[in-house]
Amino acid sequence: MTTRQYLRFCHESTFGLIASATAGIQQINVAKNLKNVVAVPACENVYLWNLHTKEKVFSLAGETSFVTCLVSDSNDKYIAVGYADGVVRIFNLQSKSCIISFSGHKSAVSCLAFEKNGSNLVSGGKDSEIVVWNVTDQAGLFRLKGHKGPISKCHIFEAKNILISSSKDTYIKFWDLDTQHCFQTLIGNRNEILDFVIIKDTRLITGINGPDLKVWDLFLLKEEVNAAKKPRRENSVPINDKDSSNFPEDEVEENPEDRFQYTQVGTLLTTGDKTVSLCVDENERLLGCHASTKILQLYKILNSEEISKKFRKRKRKESKIQRENENSEEVDISVSLVDEFQALQSIRMDGKIDSFSTYVKNDDTAIIAALLKNNSIVQYMLDIKSKDSTAVLSHSISLSGHRSIVRTLSYSTDNLSVLSAAEESVKVWRTFQEEKKCTNTMSSNFALSSVFVTGNSHCIIGTKNGKLEIFEINANLLLESISAHTGSINSISLSPDQDKIASAGSDKDVKFWDFELISDEQYSSFKKRLSLTLKRTLKMPDEILCLKYSPDKKKIAISLLDNTVQVLFEDTLKLVFSLYGHVLPVTCMDISSDGTLIVTGSEDKDIRIWSMEFGSCNKFIKRAHDKGITCLQFLPKTHLFFTGGRDNMIKQWDADNFQKITTLKGHQNEITAMAVSPDGKRIVTSSRDKSIRLWEKTAEPLVLEEEQEKEREEEDEAEDLPVIPGETNKEVALPGIKTAETIKSVDQLIEAIDIYKSEVLKLKEHELECKSTGKQLPAPLPHPLLLAFSTKCPIKYMRKVVNKIKSSELEGTLLYLPFNYVLDFLRIICEFVERSWDTELCERCASFLVRIHFGQILSAQHFQPVIEKLKENLFSQVYHTRDMIGFAKVASHLQLRAIDAQEEVPLFTSVLNGLQEKKKKSKKKLSRPIVAFT
Repeated sequence: MTTRQYLRFCHESTFGLIASATAGIQQINVAKNLKNVVAVPACENVYLWNLHTKEKVFSLAGETSFVTCLVSDSNDKYIAVGYADGVVRIFNLQSKSCIISFSGHKSAVSCLAFEKNGSNLVSGGKDSEIVVWNVTDQAGLFRLKGHKGPISKCHIFEAKNILISSSKDTYIKFWDLDTQHCFQTLIGNRNEILDFVIIKDTRLITGINGPDLKVWDLFLLKEEVNAAKKPRRENSVPINDKDSSNFPEDEVEENPEDRFQYTQVGTLLTTGDKTVSLCVDENERLLGCHASTKILQLYKILNSEEISKKFRKRKRKESKIQRENENSEEVDISVSLVDEFQALQSIRMDGKIDSFSTYVKNDDTAIIAALLKNNSIVQYMLDIKSKDSTAVLSHSISLSGHRSIVRTLSYSTDNLSVLSAAEESVKVWRTFQEEKKCTNTMSSNFALSSVFVTGNSHCIIGTKNGKLEIFEINANLLLESISAHTGSINSISLSPDQDKIASAGSDKDVKFWDFELISDEQYSSFKKRLSLTLKRTLKMPDEILCLKYSPDKKKIAISLLDNTVQVLFEDTLKLVFSLYGHVLPVTCMDISSDGTLIVTGSEDKDIRIWSMEFGSCNKFIKRAHDKGITCLQFLPKTHLFFTGGRDNMIKQWDADNFQKITTLKGHQNEITAMAVSPDGKRIVTSSRDKSIRLWEKTAEPLVLEEEQEKEREEEDEAEDLPVIPGETNKEVALPGIKTAETIKSVDQLIEAIDIYKSEVLKLKEHELECKSTGKQLPAPLPHPLLLAFSTKCPIKYMRKVVNKIKSSELEGTLLYLPFNYVLDFLRIICEFVERSWDTELCERCASFLVRIHFGQILSAQHFQPVIEKLKENLFSQVYHTRDMIGFAKVASHLQLRAIDAQEEVPLFTSVLNGLQEKKKKSKKKLSRPIVAFT
């Protein structure tokens, strides 16, 4: 029995996608471009677009899951990206590569937050858990549990080392990062909290799943708590321009539980039903919010001078009203919420807003970049000095993709171009270029089907309103729009000899059209243009979903809404046979190049392979996809075919052996269309995620058994996580989880420990044999893996294996190390310590294993000598390392002071600068020069 060999199809490129509406947009300062570059999600990748040049700067490549959130650090040097599979990756924007990868969430990462110095990163997930990561050490610190719903936002309040988190469980929690516990929960919201921002470290504004924004006042110091106890109006707030750093240290060091309070101040009016996201610029001058609409609402955050001016104006007005109404009671007029925020003109955009980012210059000019749900990016300029100023559209990126879902794809006969059509336009892409760029864009009216005409210079589009639109591609010109059907045109099929087409739609008619050249003075006075002539019409008993010519042009297959496929003779239109068996309507079908097989796919998730000679069903593949099948096509001159479904998967099948070959993963939403190149070397697919992907046949052979084994391993990875030993606190837990990389690292470590033990035993036996014989016998041959690591020493081999484990996966690897290997590994750590190797790594491994297996180690007597040995040697090395680092730190500070001493004295420098400013104002020359002494 011979095994058939298949060649693998691999993902070549993704095009037609500007940005995905799955995560927020970030304005990034790359190469001193003043926030002209924006980082946006693009399925599993992150694209960086230059808004001025409208070109892609570069992309940060992901793996399989799509991006769910992203955030950059304060210096715009690193960008952290969260994915739907719970992985967090940190990219260096200079090297454009991933430097750290963390796995800590069981589901999608919903929010990320950097510290200002970028040393720590906080991630919140849809699994209602928060994980704190140390970026410098590339390790997780701890996991915080307490929320009962997906985490919507995290914010690090660095002045007090407090983490503020919100969730869709309607609560905001305040965590003390030193003690790792929740010391306060903000209640009072009956709606889900979708986002929040903090202004001036004391004002908390929450966006809820409901109208308006709730504003809270946070009191973090004793004086503020006492001031809050005084009676005041519900919507009034005190003005406090003092910084918390001016208060005595003995008050700052108090327990947060004793000094923390919150008070609701009032609300800010919004026009939407719910607030999807909030954003405040770095200088805290502009607040923006939006709902699931096209309108972006903006509020100017007033400074102390503007607040005083607005308050005095309002006070005079209300006092005048009180004087006019002599009988009314006098009301104490104090500073309220309306004095702190000023509503600006809202911005109405072309599409629904997914997210936005703001940046305010020193001259109060706001730059607002917004990511729209219609696959486009826009940037607006707004002068916030005046509340009546209108935002001006400065830049937009939209031509590189469709505004709506691609409904149909077609490949040109020369294998060089791909046509994609959506609701608003038709685009032609050149696939032979490395960067797949759109060369032609033509306006259309809700395209549902398409076909290239002979010569590839024209195309015909079937629309939802029943028209056939003929385009000349090179001229981007609509030649003619023919009213062909009374309903939508669901399918167009080109005849094998390419001299006619057949169209079918929801009006139950199949119409056959011939190509012809006609004279049109509006088009050209000396050149004829392409047109269509109706030859005949076929009435069908039900709505038509799909039709297809057979390659020999003798038959035509028509799929009806009654779940059947009618196969007719092309010349007489008489019924040959009817294919029935699907439970739901057949949405797609194709006929093989030799005309012997027809394959049908349906919404019932099944595939049926039929004989075109007798109409018999050769094979019924049940549940070929997890959801309905949307597209299907044969590879030319083969019996291999591809199917695409609503389960985001593309699968390859063999119609002769009736088995699945492989699954192509990459799309993040249901597949909408598919086209195969005439030479069979490339496949192009589109999806509801707005992306168009190109798959190319490679020379790599594909083994079915390996593919099946890989799918089984992926299913095994989805199993429930085991209980972690030593974890008893329900609020704080370990940060890592079990992943495929962790399992691989554990297997490698176990294998290395076994090899190390066998090699050590082999060397001991050789030494005893040499002593017993009194001769120096030849050394035994080392294990091949030792030679692979370029060493013959077992302990050096272990050192290289341990150092090869990623820092972010080290704790996860040790966590799942079987207990019977823990003692052996601790003995190896002792060997490292005696040789003064990797002190920090040894301390980290030893402390983690002792903490996890503390109970078993305490009860096992044979562990005591190893622990005592570690305690004696490891502690002294850790203290020595600490002293060395402290000495180096002091020496660096002294060196900096010496460098400063060689320059100008700061006191005289500041005086000089002040006098120079006075000189500019007065425009007079100084009588005596100012000298800076050194």
